[in-house]
Amino acid sequence: MHFRCKIGICISFLVVLGASGCYTPPAPKPMTTLKSRESTVTTVKPSEKMKPYIISQLDHYFVRDWRYIVIHHSASVSGSAAEFDRYHRGKKGWENGLGYHFVIGNGNGTPDGKIEIGNRWVTQIDGAHAGVEEYNHYGIGICLVGNFNESSPTAAQMAALSTLVEYLQDRCHISSENVIMHRHCRQTDCPGRNFPYYKLLANTCRY
Repeated sequence: MHFRCKIGICISFLVVLGASGCYTPPAPKPMTTLKSRESTVTTVKPSEKMKPYIISQLDHYFVRDWRYIVIHHSASVSGSAAEFDRYHRGKKGWENGLGYHFVIGNGNGTPDGKIEIGNRWVTQIDGAHAGVEEYNHYGIGICLVGNFNESSPTAAQMAALSTLVEYLQDRCHISSENVIMHRHCRQTDCPGRNFPYYKLLANTCRY
């Protein structure tokens, strides 16, 4: 498999108890507790061995028929997969929790550039991120922490996103024209006016 490794990327796992868009509430402060979840998180330091590590972790999961990759922002200054999961369960009432398949941190609540794998990817079930059935069923939801109407993604976030998108395109045979922003499938600003969409495509064009 052709795969380019980007530097400055961490990867972790969020295993939640169940699994079902774009808005998430601002986080009051980075999470420092939640012992039951901390035990499921693994952080890896950047190194030349990052490529085989990412492949070995993501290749662990069987994948079903995915057709799109849908990029979101959290519309919050800070946050993490565990925090968004709590919000989606408690406020949205989604039994399956975190609506995205992956979350990429910005250093506020989650280390900058860390990829968190949500339970929806682990169990290969529909997302609850797009607000459109087609894109929830066939779309892999990736949320970058931040409000990109007011700021831009960090360099570490974009490096992580490029690596993840490239991997998913190869693994799931998704064309670059199906790597889309949330606003391509629903009336919304998401992932924000400052999200560098064409730069992402230039770095990850696969087909």
